[in-house]
Amino acid sequence: MTLFGDKLAPAPDLTAFFNERHEQLTNYLYYMVHSRENAEELAQETYFRFLKQTPQAAILDLNAFLFTIASNLARDHLRAAKRDQEREFVALDDNMPDHKSDPEAVIAKRCVEQQLQRAIASLPNKTREIFLLYRADELSYKQIALRLNISERNVEHHLHQALMQCRNFLTKP
Repeated sequence: MTLFGDKLAPAPDLTAFFNERHEQLTNYLYYMVHSRENAEELAQETYFRFLKQTPQAAILDLNAFLFTIASNLARDHLRAAKRDQEREFVALDDNMPDHKSDPEAVIAKRCVEQQLQRAIASLPNKTREIFLLYRADELSYKQIALRLNISERNVEHHLHQALMQCRNFLTKP
């Protein structure tokens, strides 16, 4: 017998408790992790952790406790999967020569990059600063607005101006 709350719960009652909630629990986990296999594994881990709790712990709502464990395990699983995915992604160095490209394409790309640098340099100071914060530093409109103490609408206006001027600079004969 195990102590949960103020009552002793015999093992067959826990088995029934798990059996009654298994489908609901695995569906809940599937909704979170989008994989039946992972949902089943997380459900088993949930049961294991549920049973591992010390008998001194007073658990008032067994169902809520079970689903809290499941939710935490699912979040941990998703975080780990995201970390693994980020480790697998390796960005290529833009300065590495592409041996498959023909020399004309490489020269054309460099010319466009130089023209773009000149276009950015020709922007008014405030517009250039906002453009670089957005494109190079990858800040959001809101982050830029807060940093420069201007409205998000003003940020949007400057970015629109920057893009139009760069396009005009690159397309003029």
